[in-house]
Amino acid sequence: MTLFGRRVLFSSPKSRDVLIFDECNSQHVRRVINKKYSVGVFNMRPKDIFLGIGVIVQFSKELLNFSLEEVRKNHRGFLYGVFKQIYYRYLKACLELIKPKAVITFIDNSSAFGWLAKHCDNFSFIAVQNGSRLSYAANPNSGFYVPHYFCFGTHEQELFSKIGYKVDHYYPVGSLVASLHFSPKEQVEEKYDLLIVSTWRGDIGYDQDVQDTMRSMKIMDQLLAKYIKDNKINAAVIYRAERGSEHWIIPELGLSEEKYYQEIYGNSIEYIDTDFSKRNIFPLMQNSQLIISCLSTAVIEAYGLGRKVLYCNFSGTDLYHQDIDNEILTTDSNYKNFSEKLNSIYKLSYKDYINKNKELMKYYMSYPDNVYTVPSAIGKGVDKIIDQFETLKK
Repeated sequence: MTLFGRRVLFSSPKSRDVLIFDECNSQHVRRVINKKYSVGVFNMRPKDIFLGIGVIVQFSKELLNFSLEEVRKNHRGFLYGVFKQIYYRYLKACLELIKPKAVITFIDNSSAFGWLAKHCDNFSFIAVQNGSRLSYAANPNSGFYVPHYFCFGTHEQELFSKIGYKVDHYYPVGSLVASLHFSPKEQVEEKYDLLIVSTWRGDIGYDQDVQDTMRSMKIMDQLLAKYIKDNKINAAVIYRAERGSEHWIIPELGLSEEKYYQEIYGNSIEYIDTDFSKRNIFPLMQNSQLIISCLSTAVIEAYGLGRKVLYCNFSGTDLYHQDIDNEILTTDSNYKNFSEKLNSIYKLSYKDYINKNKELMKYYMSYPDNVYTVPSAIGKGVDKIIDQFETLKK
């Protein structure tokens, strides 16, 4: 039997010690969970709907707590609010039957995760940050709430306090994904003088944010094309969209990402396809002397990993760089000044650059010892949170 295109199972979900909330990138979270725990994945785009007696009974109890006040507060409208709360209460009913010791997610900005964390008292809720967070992309109405948060650095703690996101306990540890994909070699050969990280927006509509990004990106690329030619720089660009994916072409521009770049750079740079499964952007960052991008949080991650970077904002508004320190920022599209900014970064030896920037790097990425210890730090932290919570329940 199917319902809404999903298979209906007249049973309840199986019990698990630890539940990974959302299948997206769940493989990263699995690697930090102690093998003594049984682990399951709670898919937010499920192929199955559980309608066992236990689920029906528990879901009925949850519906008794249905809140019209909560629905009215939903900024996307009454009907959306009704369906959203029904869905969340169904998820809560399933969680109550699974009875995990902890629920952990890599989708730290999930509103569903935040809602469940507020309404479930019987287990720990833990989130691992998956990407940089900036003020302009924040949504105060998202219902962001994380009881235990393994974040990149103290930047998130300051930012979330300012914008009203609620976190009970912060654990700054750096980037888990970077830790899993950076090479453990101390000395890595720098293949490129310059790595351009694309901020191609793809087929997501053409609102003001997208227009600002694309305009700023084009200014940066035109400046870089001249700089590369003038200085005979060995450069490469890594595409943002995967080749042939739905975001490879922006319909409003009538361009693919590849065509956009080739029209500006021609044969002067190398073009690299992105591979989300292998996260090939991280070894590329490691193999490049300087990483540059326009309005991309990838620059912040690279900087926190000890790389030379430059974050460009030529949109004409400071909205997109409120959280970016002037040390790694440029908003000046004058070619002479832009060129001098890049030259000043190149002239600094790697050792001098680190010494000059190490405190700011740690602000954005607070690695415990080094980038490679993040999985261990998160794993030990999760064990401790579970042990403390289980002790309190006794």
